[in-house]
Amino acid sequence: MNFFTAQEQARRRTKWLVLWFALATAGTVVSLYLITGLLIDWYAALRGDDIAVGHELSWWTAAIGSLVIPAGSAYKFMQLSQGGGVVARDLGARRVHPLTQDFSERQLLNVVEEMAIASGVPVPEVWIMDEELSINAFAAGTEPSNAVVGVSRGCLKKLTRAELQGVIAHEFSHILNGDMCMNMRLIGWVFGLLMIAMAGRGILSSLRHVRVRSSGDNKSGNGYLIIIVAGAVLWLVGSLGVFFARIIQAAVSRQREYLADASAVQFTRDPSGIAGALKKIARLPQQRVLSPHASEAAHLLFHGPVGFLFPGLLATHPPLIKRIHAIDPSWDGDLRKVGTEESSERALDGNALVAPFSSLDLCQAGALRQSMTKQGAVSTVAQAKALMFSLVAGDSKALVVQPVTALDAEEQAALDYWWLRSRGMNSAEKIAWMDLAIPTLRQMSPEEYRQFREDLQKWTMNDGQVSIFEWMLHHAINRHLLGAFERMDVVPVRWHDIAPVEDAVAVLLACLCQPSGQASAWSQCAQEYQQRFGRALPHAVADFQQLQESLWVLEQASPDLKNRLLDLCRWVTLLDGTQCNGEREILRATADAIGVMLPPTSVRG
Repeated sequence: MNFFTAQEQARRRTKWLVLWFALATAGTVVSLYLITGLLIDWYAALRGDDIAVGHELSWWTAAIGSLVIPAGSAYKFMQLSQGGGVVARDLGARRVHPLTQDFSERQLLNVVEEMAIASGVPVPEVWIMDEELSINAFAAGTEPSNAVVGVSRGCLKKLTRAELQGVIAHEFSHILNGDMCMNMRLIGWVFGLLMIAMAGRGILSSLRHVRVRSSGDNKSGNGYLIIIVAGAVLWLVGSLGVFFARIIQAAVSRQREYLADASAVQFTRDPSGIAGALKKIARLPQQRVLSPHASEAAHLLFHGPVGFLFPGLLATHPPLIKRIHAIDPSWDGDLRKVGTEESSERALDGNALVAPFSSLDLCQAGALRQSMTKQGAVSTVAQAKALMFSLVAGDSKALVVQPVTALDAEEQAALDYWWLRSRGMNSAEKIAWMDLAIPTLRQMSPEEYRQFREDLQKWTMNDGQVSIFEWMLHHAINRHLLGAFERMDVVPVRWHDIAPVEDAVAVLLACLCQPSGQASAWSQCAQEYQQRFGRALPHAVADFQQLQESLWVLEQASPDLKNRLLDLCRWVTLLDGTQCNGEREILRATADAIGVMLPPTSVRG
């Protein structure tokens, strides 16, 4: 299975999720109407009142319930649109400072950065749940640009580096294959179904502070009884909605965990890492996540809590033993050996999740990260902005001496430093530095962000023309920072066939043919297009402004069509047998634009 297949599966599951939510909402509302109607009829019969009025009241109760559930989900969706940090804070986590001197936190940051470089994902924010001593982790966010990865304190204390790497690889797979976005939506749906029960519990809780006056008139007592019954009904019916929500939550989550485990093995090439982490969880006594929001985010966790009622039906994760055997079929089931196995590179499961073009190579990413560490660090917003300015400055020493925008002392010093070091960087290194700087740039205020975009535009247009790298950098900034500062709607799938998008494809291929300088590149490309799609390739010229618009069109293509197009783009860049920097940069921006993270290490010449 590849990432495109995984994303297509996630998209289909999201459609089923909407249907399940609609059915659960309908079931909850119908139950609310029936139970309310029965109780009102019973009460009206005792008092000899008009039953028709009771029926009208039950209709109104059901109508209000049908509005409360989607309203609750809409509220939660709006809250979650801010990104994964919302979930991290709800789970009691704190963000790890990039300059932390704590050894275990530093190791965690290194592992996350290596995984980001290997997968082509901008480095997500890293959070730690300090109060959680069990082994657990999560990935949250509506898209890679606002994703966060969180781990429990128990992960840092009880796991080896290889095991921690396996857990982080598992979470990265959720980011890459579309699970993370689906899981965030699931939180919103579940919250909506919780609203009825929450309302009932709120009514019953408020009655603890109400005192009923004793008098000959029973109106006060009857009113008090009606409120109790109403609260009990809401809580009872709402609990049914909660039950539906938990079933949906478990059904959506379980199979994706097997896929994430398999992809973690593919990423790390070491089954013993993630298997060792799972064995340690199985060996330790069951420990629950302490956060009160743990139940609504259970499907996000590396290891979900096991309930006492209907554990097989409501469990958000497969049994630990089955997960371990899926990774390590030769395991004898003896947990006493946990921690004694040596890490080894074994044959990988042919069904494991693989990248579009090549397996993720953590060794190569680790080597690149170590060489980057020797060059310096980007730990402040000023340094991150200066790094971006130096990358678009190119070879212009005059631009560094006399900047086109006002810089403070820290920014000027950082610009001088990074301009010198960026001269010898190849495309892969520049892309990796860009990805590492994204989390720091997310710390800007909205006003700083707007000013930074204006300043970067001035630096880019200083010489009156835009290079391929400058265009790619702008594209990445727009895509990976926009989601952190502004709301980005989910892009719908509109195109399943090549015909509606072939003009956009032609512009993309023209831009890819330009850096090679081969006169015959376009004609060869047209022949390959005809052979693959059975259609003539429309004529187009290389134009970056049109390319930006073309990528927006292609972003709305189906995963299968994206897979075929990206494979064609890869073929074009290798027409002359090698990839130049310009070809790598356009290929990276293309993959990025259509929702595929392309590792810098997989596009090196």
